[in-house]
Amino acid sequence: MNAILTLCHFCEAHGPRSLFCTFTTDNDEHITEPSKASVQCTGCASLGPETVLKSTDDDGTIYCSRESVPSADVTSFLRQAAIRSITCEVNWSKDGGIVYFSEAQGHVLSFTFQLCDTRARGLKRWFSILVLMKDKMLLLNITPMLSEHMKNIAAELQKLAVAVFDEEQKICSQRALRLRTGRNDFGQSRSLVQLTGNKEIFKLLHSHFSWILKAGACVFSENLYTSQDLLKKISPIIPILESNSSVIESKAKYIPMRVLESMLSNNVFRVMLFCTLTGVNIQMQTNFRDPEEILISFRSLLPEFDSSAKHKKPNTDPCIISEIEHGPTLMKKIEIAIKNEHFNEAVLRQHVLSLVLQWQGIAQAVKSTMKSSDNKTDSVKLKQILGVAQYDETLLKYWMDAFCK
Repeated sequence: MNAILTLCHFCEAHGPRSLFCTFTTDNDEHITEPSKASVQCTGCASLGPETVLKSTDDDGTIYCSRESVPSADVTSFLRQAAIRSITCEVNWSKDGGIVYFSEAQGHVLSFTFQLCDTRARGLKRWFSILVLMKDKMLLLNITPMLSEHMKNIAAELQKLAVAVFDEEQKICSQRALRLRTGRNDFGQSRSLVQLTGNKEIFKLLHSHFSWILKAGACVFSENLYTSQDLLKKISPIIPILESNSSVIESKAKYIPMRVLESMLSNNVFRVMLFCTLTGVNIQMQTNFRDPEEILISFRSLLPEFDSSAKHKKPNTDPCIISEIEHGPTLMKKIEIAIKNEHFNEAVLRQHVLSLVLQWQGIAQAVKSTMKSSDNKTDSVKLKQILGVAQYDETLLKYWMDAFCK
């Protein structure tokens, strides 16, 4: 798992700081390069600048633990994350960690806890375990698993610290001494080795953090696909447009829309497009092309429906339309698509089909609302939400009667 696990603490003299980091790497320089962070006191020290803990997995993955990460930018962000995790991003319920995000530097899962310390202010020291990751969705998916193991690590450290605390309190009760003398000189913060009484505590943390990184990679795997592979994986069999949603059969012949526009005058093309979409019956006479072929090409823009069912036929009343001022929204979008030079004929066809399916869905939704609700305002509100304007009403009424169940 591509992430960084960090143990942070609150130093009485220097504030929140990062103590110990574990990350995966394939660069040997990360193992040999000394830590760049300057150690301020014994409480801020862990392994030392020259010491690096390393373990290698069977697949060649290197798990590296050290006082700080080699990158100065990441070290700076870890310092900011340490401040947030100990001062404000605290989960008082102790049921899990807190996640906060930074698109620029990384996303953080924080788990804050306390360790007993006879020399600390209030006899307790603040610590936190952080998981820094670039992949937000992966972090959110594995947060429950990470929180559980971070909680277990904190409980193990607390158990060791309590044992040391109890032994020191038997020798001299710090609470009674402070009440009697008013002493408030706590000195430098003590190291985690002193708090837990375990000289191998950082080796233990290295094994825990390495296991979390490995477990996170096993729970969720990340694969890189090319665009072609991704499309095949998402939809290996189902086509983009279902057969019953297409306008005409793939084998049917129709005249491309740009050819129709160039063949007819712009005004005639717009009138025929308007009549087709709104259900006005078209009668056409021409000498240079079969009129039926032209009409079929325009009708191919309508949704396909069951021929055995009873549908409302187009209006057959005689009507002469010479010019269209305000056409339906679908008509305007089709005209814009035709003028788009970036669309070849195949892309244009599929784009128009998608627009037709969109408006078929709008018509079906409005009709279902009108059937299920006696309140007329419901359908009016739905039309406003779906962007149906007044000049779409003719198209919508025709489509609801002819193409919707």
